[in-house]
Amino acid sequence: MTVDELDLPTIKNAVSFASASISPMAAFFGGMVAQEIVKFTGKYSPLKQWLHYDIFETLPKGEVNRTPLNSRYDDQILVYGQEIQEKLSRVKTFMVGAGALGCEYIKAFALMGVGCSPSGKVACTDNDNIEISNLNRQFLFRKQNVGDSKSRVATGIAKDINNDLNVTDYQTRVGSDTEVVFNDNFWEQLDFVVNAVDNIKARLYVD
Repeated sequence: MTVDELDLPTIKNAVSFASASISPMAAFFGGMVAQEIVKFTGKYSPLKQWLHYDIFETLPKGEVNRTPLNSRYDDQILVYGQEIQEKLSRVKTFMVGAGALGCEYIKAFALMGVGCSPSGKVACTDNDNIEISNLNRQFLFRKQNVGDSKSRVATGIAKDINNDLNVTDYQTRVGSDTEVVFNDNFWEQLDFVVNAVDNIKARLYVD
């Protein structure tokens, strides 16, 4: 096989960041590998070709400080710089739902350092309890957690992953009848909201 032309920016990026392992990409490729293993059992056709996937478009446009800090975030700093890491630590976000999507998100927040400073905050709410049927896809939960609050267990495990995570668990349904808890002041202090719910009514309300 011959190559007519080299994509030098892609090669430069690949070489520059080859040593870095960042949790969102690890989760993405882990999911792909798991999916290919399931395919290989015979139900579907696995990939039989090269697969290239990158997110170079997410790289900072200008110069950033990539000096490591001897911290758990050094790989992320190598890719995105200290400035982005500091910004992530100050984020104030609210995640509605702590099921299959919520488990993945809250794990990612802890690993990436989102809300992991005194000025940052991750709030999470889910008024549902863990059932045995949840265990195959809501990966933070174990059999001993059955019957306990999804948001309480998920935030507790996330705190175990990263003790710096500034996380609050509400266990309260989001809707017009709980606006005494989730009032205008609560919503307006947030930088963004994560919708991890599985019903249209709740999504429409949050929107």
